[in-house]
Amino acid sequence: MGACKEAVYNTVERDLKKVYRAEEGWRLERCAGVGDAPAYMLVQRRPGKMERILVSVRIASTVGAAEFGRVRAMAARSAEQGMPVSKAVLVVPQNIAAPADTGSVELFYLNSYAVRNGAVIWSRSNLWTSEGKPVLEKA
Repeated sequence: MGACKEAVYNTVERDLKKVYRAEEGWRLERCAGVGDAPAYMLVQRRPGKMERILVSVRIASTVGAAEFGRVRAMAARSAEQGMPVSKAVLVVPQNIAAPADTGSVELFYLNSYAVRNGAVIWSRSNLWTSEGKPVLEKA
C-alpha cells in the first residue's frame, strides 16, 4: 500500500474509532480490501449477540448508484458466508455528490476530506478559504 493510500486509511480508522468506540465494545478489523472485499468490519460482541458493520471506503468527488450496489452485494455475500451484517457503511469525503436513494447503505463522512470544485481536498488547512472561513459549514 502506498504512502498516500495508507494516510487515507489512517484517517478512516481514526474517524471510525471516534464514533464506534472500543469502550463500547467495538473492534475495527481491517479486511483485505482487494476486489469486492470490504475495507473494514466493525464487530461488537455482547453476551448472546454479535453485531457486524461492513465498511467500504470510496474517496472520490462523486459516488454513483453502482458503488452502492457493490456495497449491498458485499453485505449479501457476507450473509451467505454465515456472517450477517447489521448495516453497511460507505466512507466518503464531505460534500460528495451521491444519489438521493442510497438504499440500505449509510454514508459516513470523513472530517479531513471534502469535495470542492469537483476535486477531493484534504487536510484541515485545505478546508478553509483564503478569507479564513470554513469551506464546509457544519450543520
